[in-house]
Amino acid sequence: MMREPLVSAVIIFLNAAPFIEEAIQSVLGQTYRRWELLLVDDGSTDASTQIARRYARQLPEQVRYFEHEGHRNLGKGASRNLGIRQALGDYVAFLDADDVWLPAKLEQQVRVLDAHPDAGMLYGNTKYWYSWAKGAEGEQADFLPALGVKPGSIVEPPRLLPL
Repeated sequence: MMREPLVSAVIIFLNAAPFIEEAIQSVLGQTYRRWELLLVDDGSTDASTQIARRYARQLPEQVRYFEHEGHRNLGKGASRNLGIRQALGDYVAFLDADDVWLPAKLEQQVRVLDAHPDAGMLYGNTKYWYSWAKGAEGEQADFLPALGVKPGSIVEPPRLLPL
């Protein structure tokens, strides 16, 4: 029997104290259980650093904390790259610190990736969720933007020609 693939969930954050705990909890609540969580601090000056370190201490087998040398702010790209370098998983999934995953997200995505081993990446709808704020309506109501491709499509990437 083949082992289930390990998913490296990467949350990068900068001063995300009001939201990061909910993002972390949405990873902990996944129905797919073979994951690791990498928390990458981009130089936070609020309580998000302490929150992330606490989770890494409490769940050292699944949650790891990283920061740039000198606790510097180097930006999203450098922070994601740090997460990728530290990832041990077969797959890498990014979650913004102010977002949450639905409980079956990883289970569904691993199933799709396993069914399409040639796929280089997987992307799905993102729900813009404004209803948590009282009185959100009109343009501020929840919505799912169109992706520009039909659901279930496999898009062949452009290929470079050898010189």
